[in-house]
Amino acid sequence: MIPNFIGEFDKEYLPKRTLEETYKITHFIVEKVKTARAFLKAIEHPTHQNDFVFVELDKHNNYEGFKRFFNEHIAAHSIGVLSEAGLPAIADPGSEVAKYAHTKGVKVVPLAGSSSLFLALMASGFNGQNFKFNGYLPIDTRERVKALKEMENRSRKASQIFMEAPYRNNQFIEFLIKNLQNDTKLCVAVDIEKEGKETIISKPISAWKPREIELHKKPTIFIIEG
Repeated sequence: MIPNFIGEFDKEYLPKRTLEETYKITHFIVEKVKTARAFLKAIEHPTHQNDFVFVELDKHNNYEGFKRFFNEHIAAHSIGVLSEAGLPAIADPGSEVAKYAHTKGVKVVPLAGSSSLFLALMASGFNGQNFKFNGYLPIDTRERVKALKEMENRSRKASQIFMEAPYRNNQFIEFLIKNLQNDTKLCVAVDIEKEGKETIISKPISAWKPREIELHKKPTIFIIEG
């Protein structure tokens, strides 16, 4: 299980052991081959690009493609699972591969790297003993408000982590400011591990102002605490 970058495409952001173990692998299950090739180039993988073997993790065929690939190659090769960003299987479909490997009695090895979810929580100042990742809120306005209110109630006991499609972030933070209680605290973590651009702010809703931070098309993690 190989972590991808979440900010800068620079191998200095990965631990030495993660790099060394990845250098041994030539067969990969990935979300997108293009991103995987860019990652392997950035870490200066010693294998020539033409010699890598990839399969994409496609949920539309019930993941049958990666299973065939896994069964064909696992006897002779270690297989790397590479996310589009961050840790595979954490808010990521890589968990399907890990689950399948366990059913086949194949050892699953997690390699250390960055997770925007955990880095945001670390820097938020919020409850790190109890927390939940909620993914995306519903699109429908009524369902979205209902889901947010339920998260806000839960946030009194456990930090609630969630996200939005980057192109909707500016409208989304206005939605949060409008619908959350004034004393609920909101953390906005933007461009994590992007040199000179990373911004992480935590404060009560009463202190947040619409458009005070530009989020359009920027990878952002949101956390609330009641």
